Amino acid sequence: MSRAAARVAGTAGHAALIAASAAPGLALAPAYVDPVLVGGLLAGWAAAAVLLTTALRRTLGAPATLLAGLVVALSGVAVLARFFPGPERDLARAVLDAVVNSGARILTTSLPTEMAVDTLALPALAVWLSGSAAALAVRAGYPLAGMLCPLLALAGAAVLNGPELAPAYFPAALFALSAVVVLAVAARTPSPEELAADVGPGTVVPIAAADRAGRVGRALPRALSLGGVLALVAALTTYLGPLALYGTPIRPADPRAAVSPPEEETQAVSPLSYLAGWTEEPGHRLMTVTSPEPTELRWVTLSHFDGVTWQPEGRYRPSSEVLPDPEQEVPDGPERAIEVEVEELPGHWLPTAGIPERITGTPVAVQPASATLRTRQGDAAGLTYRVRGQVPEYDRETLRAAEEADREAFADYLALPEGAPPEIHAIADAFADGTPYERANWLAAHLRANYGVDPEAPGGHGYANLEELLVPPSEKGGGGTSGQFASAFALLARASGLPSRVVVGFGPGTPAGDGGDERIIRSGDALAWGEVYLEGVGWAPFDVLPGDPKRNGVDQGGEGGEGGGTAGQAAGGTESEEDRGFFRVGGAPLDVGYAWSMAGRTSAGVVAALVLAALLSGAVRGTRRGLRLGARDPRRRLAGAWWELRDGLRLAGAPPRPSDTVTDVLDRSDHLLPPEGGGRRDWTLGRTLNAMAFVPAEERAAGLDADSAERAAEEVRAYTAALRRRLPRVRRVLWWLDPRPLFWRRR
Repeated sequence: MSRAAARVAGTAGHAALIAASAAPGLALAPAYVDPVLVGGLLAGWAAAAVLLTTALRRTLGAPATLLAGLVVALSGVAVLARFFPGPERDLARAVLDAVVNSGARILTTSLPTEMAVDTLALPALAVWLSGSAAALAVRAGYPLAGMLCPLLALAGAAVLNGPELAPAYFPAALFALSAVVVLAVAARTPSPEELAADVGPGTVVPIAAADRAGRVGRALPRALSLGGVLALVAALTTYLGPLALYGTPIRPADPRAAVSPPEEETQAVSPLSYLAGWTEEPGHRLMTVTSPEPTELRWVTLSHFDGVTWQPEGRYRPSSEVLPDPEQEVPDGPERAIEVEVEELPGHWLPTAGIPERITGTPVAVQPASATLRTRQGDAAGLTYRVRGQVPEYDRETLRAAEEADREAFADYLALPEGAPPEIHAIADAFADGTPYERANWLAAHLRANYGVDPEAPGGHGYANLEELLVPPSEKGGGGTSGQFASAFALLARASGLPSRVVVGFGPGTPAGDGGDERIIRSGDALAWGEVYLEGVGWAPFDVLPGDPKRNGVDQGGEGGEGGGTAGQAAGGTESEEDRGFFRVGGAPLDVGYAWSMAGRTSAGVVAALVLAALLSGAVRGTRRGLRLGARDPRRRLAGAWWELRDGLRLAGAPPRPSDTVTDVLDRSDHLLPPEGGGRRDWTLGRTLNAMAFVPAEERAAGLDADSAERAAEEVRAYTAALRRRLPRVRRVLWWLDPRPLFWRRR
């Protein structure tokens, strides 16, 4: 192999090794807020690891190379700390904290992961170490062991992603195909100069090794053939493999579910308890909201009831400014972007516009089940932040068609502690028939129609307070607060078999008076409502305050009376429908039905292209044969007959050797297909070609006429036709479709 070819092979091997080492980083990149930036960053780490390791290995031993590269990698972590700072501000502590805690921070942070040194250090170091180890192993002559290093890192990235992210098909394909190239390049035998450069100066290269280097021309085609087979297997595995996996119930586990987040709920006072005091003093200023249009706010979602009070869930995860999707479906609706300036709001919870999607201005933690936000900077008082959210819209027909929720999956939202007032079960039993939405609708209508709002009612929303408030279904009850009605509705829904929870929020407030977009939210704007989970819809809010339903999703009259409405939400939209068929996989980039269809279309396209290429090849070869054997110039016709005979022998599996003379080729032809009477043919082609080579020029011109050239062409036509008829059926069919003769060189 020439030095230029060796350099090309070496460059291809290094590029493939870099690509294979970058595959784990590309697989993990979609888990971050900016996947393009993270993918490019980790790919750069892979390239640096491979190139630096290869350069250092020329002068250092393998252990020293690995340690020197690790020092460079830690310096890279320090650079990350400068551009993507984490919780530690001191550089040395930031690097140490990132190296020690990076894995735990990734697992306890909601997706998408924020870009900070403590969430980037582990992927960067893993990519570096796998790339460095792979480069050392490949250079030492162990390419399979070298490919195992990034393969393990790729598997780790897939496990770390869990089921929430799309499968990493394309990084897996990149790794497989890059590994093919690395193995194919490693399969070639190095030249003596390469061997001498690899073992170092002053070392004698064994004669056997130099002899093997002379056989590189035969080793490289074998390596390329092996690479082609491996590439086909890799393509089938990375494309058809996911199709087979989607046909099974096997799904990846979520490693984040097995890790307890470091931030737990510490607030002792239920947010619902503030409503009684705020109702008595409705003018207390809480915050200022800037929004182009009036927007009602969600504050805290309360799911746990112990008989005395409602409490929020405590499983909060740190989040980036891009917030994770809710765990349950959410109907489509308009987006709202608001700016909130908190003045004296208690606790660390943050009001949002609908279901929050993005927040800036403060680091936050999110409760995945309810999308409740809390600041990670202590209390919310004094904060100014911007939040964008989606306000769901509910379609009546979709609500009415909703089915029962899975009781086992929503057991926590159906829990009803012992000691419930008998009126709860009596009212629930009175409205026990109907669809889930109808039952929830009737319960909300019952509370609105038979009770009244009493701002001076004693505070509290536990069993003892509800026992004073609720009366049997046929009677009229007294008055209560917004929190008490929300609590009563949620408990009535649970007694009726409907998963429920309580939400505390705020009305849109009043304009600031300067004609701008600012609105003042006061304590009197606080309110609570109940939410019921409806299968196929999600969490549907209901307006349960006595009086006419004020907001959306309401059955105005009808069989059930005035139905339940939603508080803090807009109305009139429709829920986006999800195709739940086997051939649809929500959130994955590979749709199974589409993939099978594409596989079929691709296969059909490949077959059609091959058929078209074969037909085109046959047409070109037929045209060339006609031009060769029908040329007017006797010399050209004779030369054409000679090359048609040689092509026919090669197609029949008996190619002439480069050293064969004209007589040798004709003898081989007679041996391959003897004439009918035995012996040898009287080849006009042979006599004429030998005469052209050995007869003087003046006699040669006389012997080379059009008749002899035509007889030679007819001999070749008849011989190749007879030779073709002696071949097996498949080879006879492929005789004219084989494109190889178009690329054979004349020798």
